[in-house]
Amino acid sequence: MKLRKLTLRNVRRFAGKTAILGPFGDGLTTITAENESGKSTFFDALHALFFHDYGSGKRELKEMQPYSGGAMRISAEVEIDGAEYLIEKVFNLKKAGSSAMITALATGTVLKQADDAEQWIQQNILTTKKGPVGLLWVRQGTVGVDADAKNAAEGIDARRDVMSSVRGQIDAITGGRQMDNILQRCKQEFDAISTKQDKPKAGSRWKEAEDRVELLREEREKLARSVDALRHDLDMKKRVTARLHELHDPELRQQRKGEIEDAAEALDAAREHDREIQDIDKDLQLLLGEERDLDRDIAIITDVQKRRESVAEAIEEKEHAVSAATHLRSEAQDALNKAQDVISHKEGERRTQIDSLALARQTERKKAKRKRLSALYDLRQQLQEPRKRLEEAEDILQGVEVTKAVVDRLSDLERRRDIAIEKRKIHFSSFVVKGDQSTASIEGTELPNGEPCLIDHPLDVSLPGFGSIFLRPAEGSGQGLENPDALQEELETGLSTLGLDDVKAAWKAHEARQRASQEKQTAQAQVRAMAPDGVEVLEMEWRKLCSELGHPTEKTAPAVSDDLIDGEPTSEAIEKAIADLEDELDELRNGLPALQRYLTEVTGALTEEAVLLKRLRTDKAELVAPADEEQQLQTLNKSKIDKAKKVAEVREALKVLRESAPDLTAAKAAYERVQKADEQDAKEINRHEKELARLNGAIQTQSEGAVEEQLAEVTGKLARAEDRATQFASHAKALKLLVNHLEAARADAQETYFEPIRNELLPLLRQLHAGAEFQIDAERLLIETITRNGVTDRVDVLSGGAFEQIAVLTRLAFAKLFAKQGSHVPIILDDAIVHTDDERISTMFNMLAQVARDQQIIVLSCRTRAFSDLGGERAFITEADEKAEDRCTVA
Repeated sequence: MKLRKLTLRNVRRFAGKTAILGPFGDGLTTITAENESGKSTFFDALHALFFHDYGSGKRELKEMQPYSGGAMRISAEVEIDGAEYLIEKVFNLKKAGSSAMITALATGTVLKQADDAEQWIQQNILTTKKGPVGLLWVRQGTVGVDADAKNAAEGIDARRDVMSSVRGQIDAITGGRQMDNILQRCKQEFDAISTKQDKPKAGSRWKEAEDRVELLREEREKLARSVDALRHDLDMKKRVTARLHELHDPELRQQRKGEIEDAAEALDAAREHDREIQDIDKDLQLLLGEERDLDRDIAIITDVQKRRESVAEAIEEKEHAVSAATHLRSEAQDALNKAQDVISHKEGERRTQIDSLALARQTERKKAKRKRLSALYDLRQQLQEPRKRLEEAEDILQGVEVTKAVVDRLSDLERRRDIAIEKRKIHFSSFVVKGDQSTASIEGTELPNGEPCLIDHPLDVSLPGFGSIFLRPAEGSGQGLENPDALQEELETGLSTLGLDDVKAAWKAHEARQRASQEKQTAQAQVRAMAPDGVEVLEMEWRKLCSELGHPTEKTAPAVSDDLIDGEPTSEAIEKAIADLEDELDELRNGLPALQRYLTEVTGALTEEAVLLKRLRTDKAELVAPADEEQQLQTLNKSKIDKAKKVAEVREALKVLRESAPDLTAAKAAYERVQKADEQDAKEINRHEKELARLNGAIQTQSEGAVEEQLAEVTGKLARAEDRATQFASHAKALKLLVNHLEAARADAQETYFEPIRNELLPLLRQLHAGAEFQIDAERLLIETITRNGVTDRVDVLSGGAFEQIAVLTRLAFAKLFAKQGSHVPIILDDAIVHTDDERISTMFNMLAQVARDQQIIVLSCRTRAFSDLGGERAFITEADEKAEDRCTVA
């Protein structure tokens, strides 16, 4: 297939236009134009023509549609086997209006339409028999051979087909399609039963065999446990029966009954002896309590006698202490009275000095007021000029406020109005009325003669003596333009609100207001500097001082006089005398608290001693001895001696009983032991009888189930299942070994299989890099590594220039292979050598020219100067408007 010409209509930047690219020669054709001229648009359109159905709505097609919308028409003239065809599609991005058509150019006959046309493109252009078109294209910014991941598999098949067909001698096991099929079948069979870790795959027959082995093993273990349980139950029955025979022995039963009776009699005797000991112990505790009561009564009488003696001695000591404290309090009171008399005298002197100070300050204040009055007069004179300027500025600022924002908005409205008027003149058509006698009019308004009138809205123009003509703007004209009349109305409204005629007057009013504002700030600053509290406060102070001093309030300078009398002390001297007196008073007053504290302390000590003396005398009155005190004490001592003898007798009797008492705890333990043994015998008999019944039932159940026969049967099944699982494991191992051997055999045959592409690509590559070698990826059938000067690099880590050179050379090599098998596929390069240096780009040009002798190559580039040396034919992009401008002139 060879391309001859491409035609686009209403595609991307060619909105509303028809663009033609071509013609393309049989060999090398170059199209050079600056960026954004539409080169890539032609490339994308050709891709859409071959690879997108006419009814498709894919994103790639939507991106090609211009902003104005409308249907896109793409057509290509191609030559296939000497016959020329026109392939044409209309993409409307909607079901309605889209179409596809194949036309024979020699006769003009339409061969195929719609879906039949799509099938014709698939069969005659896109199949591998005619060459994979996408494989030999390089889109702008893309140099990878398999750039489209979705078509990567188809590209690999195409490369394999072309190499196999050119080679013509590919054996079944040398890397061809038959080899791939065998490997694929082995891998599929291996993957069907095994994982990559050589384990049974879930859901496979191997996994089912392994699962059956596991189930049979579990069943065998379960049955083995049942057989073991049956044997265990038989042994248990034998032991339980023997134990029951022992427990039911009559001699044992009679012996156990006698032991219980003997233990019960011994326990009753021990308990009786213990009750006698507890009764005597209670009597002993009662006697000991009575003895303690006698000791307490004797101690009470003895303590009262001792306290009586100590109280008499304490009373005598406290009487001496009260006398001494009374003397100290009298001395402290005398010292405090003397200090208070001195303080009263000094306070009288201080009050006299304070009265003198008040008279002196009154005279000094009067003089200070006269000085302040004179200073206020001077300030009032200085304030007259700034106050006048402040009043003038405030008069200006009381008018309508004209801010900068308002003036800017009015200026912007004026500017936008002027721009809108000029834009409408550009976007809208106009007409001129020229009449000799009568004048045309619109709705009764006469039109100026000889002046242009815009057609910016539907107009019904009356032409006297002729009729009328209806004019309207072109569809879509003036969209997005502002209305100058609305802007003029808004401007006039804003000016009338301010009471101004035009924008210039608004600027002048704004500037005058700014100057007045600055003048007001300056005057206010001067007034605040001279009258910080305000002018009104200063005037109030002036009037108040004039009233107090009897001075007239008119603007006359007041006189300052000295009202002080010579020889009289000043307020400062009086204040110093008062301060000296206050210092003396402070010193005297500071001494008073010490005297008061001392008086308080001695008074408190006297009071405390007096209270203690009074309490002691009260205690003495309460401790008066009764007449029979000694007789009571003797009687209590005699009773204590008698009680002590009786306590000793009871203790001796208690000791004898305890020494002869039997061991109650041992008797109780012996009785409980034989009683418990008899109870446990009964419980054991009951438990063994229940266990014997359970064992009889279990033995009968297991015997009926024939578990031993089932165990033998399951053991046989398990052996057969293990043999089957082993067979699957061996089969998987054999498949894996076969795959490894086949892949090794294919690796040995790769050089023979890759010989066609190597024979075509190596001479081209060595023109760029002398002595270079390369290795081909066995899976993708493309260059994987390149060796230059003994250094091997992966292709995908090369520089941008080297990578794109190898990508272009690979396409040239495959194109030569297609040509050898009779399928000529055009190579299209869209800005594909943009990173190549000047020296190598010349070599690339030579190779392109060399291949182009037998191959159609189309090169698109924005580098006009560099690609002018490429040679070959040159094609150009031509454009034609699809719409004609309609114009109307009325004379």
